[in-house]
Amino acid sequence: MREIEIGSLVYRKSYEKDVLFRVCDIKNCDGRKIIILKGVDVRLIADAEEDDLDIIDVHEDEQHKVM
Repeated sequence: MREIEIGSLVYRKSYEKDVLFRVCDIKNCDGRKIIILKGVDVRLIADAEEDDLDIIDVHEDEQHKVM
């Protein structure tokens, strides 16, 4: 699995991948990584733990749009 970094596109597993987010910040809170997310298609700011996120491969997503 790729490393989550600022700018990565992600979905939250716990919300059944309902909203596409871009990672805008990564914070450490009591030894846990908390990822701050900004909605891509909706005006929304959220946070999630790293293990709740699925990283989207932009190249793979673009290939699906072309087909």
